[in-house]
Amino acid sequence: MAPSRPDLPSSGGALTALLLAVDPRGLGGAVLDHPLHEQARTFASLVRAWLPAGAPLRRVPSSITADRLYGGVDLAATLAAGRLVADRGVLAGAYGGVIVIPMAERLAVAGRTAVCEVLDHGEVQVARDGIGERHAARVCALLLDESVDDEVVHPALSDRLAFRVRFDGRTSEELARLADESEAHPFGTLVREARHRLPQVTVDDAWSVALCETAEAFGVDSVRAMLFALRGARALAALDGRLVVTESDAEQAAALVFAPRATRLPPPPEEASDDTSPEQHEPGEEPEPPPPPLEQPDEPERPEERRDRDDDSAQPTPDSGDLLRAAVQAALPPGLLAQLLAQNRVAGVMQGRVGEETPNLLRGRPRGARSGLPRGGARLHLLETLRAAAPWQRVRSTPPRAATVARGTRPQVAVRREDFRIRRFIEKTGTTVLLVVDASGSSALYRLAEAKGAVELLLAESYARRDRVSLLAFRGQGTDVLLPPTRALARAKKVLAALPGGGGTPMALAIDTALEQAIGIRRGGSAPLVVMLTDGRANIARDGSPGRQQAERDALAAGGRFASQHIPALFVDTSPRGEAVARRIAESMKARYVVLPAADAKALGGLVRTAMQMAEGRP
Repeated sequence: MAPSRPDLPSSGGALTALLLAVDPRGLGGAVLDHPLHEQARTFASLVRAWLPAGAPLRRVPSSITADRLYGGVDLAATLAAGRLVADRGVLAGAYGGVIVIPMAERLAVAGRTAVCEVLDHGEVQVARDGIGERHAARVCALLLDESVDDEVVHPALSDRLAFRVRFDGRTSEELARLADESEAHPFGTLVREARHRLPQVTVDDAWSVALCETAEAFGVDSVRAMLFALRGARALAALDGRLVVTESDAEQAAALVFAPRATRLPPPPEEASDDTSPEQHEPGEEPEPPPPPLEQPDEPERPEERRDRDDDSAQPTPDSGDLLRAAVQAALPPGLLAQLLAQNRVAGVMQGRVGEETPNLLRGRPRGARSGLPRGGARLHLLETLRAAAPWQRVRSTPPRAATVARGTRPQVAVRREDFRIRRFIEKTGTTVLLVVDASGSSALYRLAEAKGAVELLLAESYARRDRVSLLAFRGQGTDVLLPPTRALARAKKVLAALPGGGGTPMALAIDTALEQAIGIRRGGSAPLVVMLTDGRANIARDGSPGRQQAERDALAAGGRFASQHIPALFVDTSPRGEAVARRIAESMKARYVVLPAADAKALGGLVRTAMQMAEGRP
């Protein structure tokens, strides 16, 4: 008697591991969302155990260099042999297996490029240092997302992986149970059979259309995601011993692939009108219940009946799209949509970028080496210099004289000027938040209290982010720089305690002063972000004369000059309902406009952090 087929796991994490073992090349891999060390190790071990025998498992640190990933000159072997000896990289050495990248959010640009190239083409091409080779490198990538605060796994990586696994209690328990060899063995046989069956599995074109419509309904605009959903549905059918994708396969694949990528809720379905019902009843008249079905004796399902049932479920129905959307919505991560909606409330276009990374020869994070001479403070990179000289030793060497070469001595390395390599560093540009506070009028006390609290909150985080905070206040006929750019919390508190208030609103002069300060900050090597905190009721013109019409015209003109410098800005309208003139001024500055009538320090600090993240291009 043939052994019974084991039931597929109920948790998304364990099912994802099975699907990756069935089609590792087609599905790419998965992003593991903040796993514990034991959880990540168990997941990677299961995927490797279900792959063909001998599949390697390689751990790739996020600080790995491009030559270690791609391969290149084996420096020790080349210097010992006196000839060029090539070394296969980590990606080629992991062919047919699994690579695990801890702290994937910190993977350098060269590492991201190498992993993306392997996931796209399944091979590594080495064309450097006199080496021209190609190596197959089909791998399953597992990226450990251990990000904190504003860090994020680069979209170029996560878009090339089909799944994102979140380790809830049920997932952890099921993975721990499957880690037992006796429990995992039946699935190994199931996966091997599914891999052989996978090329024969077909999918109806209508299911492809339904999956694309589902992706569009949830705001998933990646073409790769739709292809991953189709591949996942085929792998699920192969695991279940079928050659045709059915409704349940499409639902599970859509939930696994689309739910972590969702950016919005689908629109509600249109309700059918009452006059389309097939049968009308008089008021108060109850419809007759349908007759009960005749009881049939329990009989085992015949193979031809199962094939007919599978064929029926393989054909999409008019309700199939609704079923797929319901499956995806049920699998949405907790709090995801609330977070997306909160971000959409302050969404907009920011001009410029803050916190960019700039090259530096003296300080910062190490980022490899480049050709150059070690002078002007630049430091020699000895290993890269020897690596650059190694391929040319056969051309540069001369036949040694027997009388001058002692037995057992190592050959010398001929290094020339063009071989020198100097260390290269990347330094992140610091950000300076320039708070421009309207200190005029009777409500100034409330706005000043909010500004004081926001400055203190931002200063508390500035040490870790290398950010600075500056404070400007405008009232009457002038603008005062109360707090120059600083990270000193004690000094800021002392200045904030004596912040004055009252008088008119010289909006144009405030924008001009903010522009002047921001340009100075940018020239000093920092990236400015201007935050205007005002109700927008300008009543003092640039020449100091009172009058709303001229003051508003001057403010709009000043906003145009501000926009021409492409400086990121956030305009916070503190009026109770939002002023139309405030919106026009914000648009003239090309600033993000937010109405925050009853803002506290925490809310204002959150808005500033969101503006900084979006100006940097982070989600």
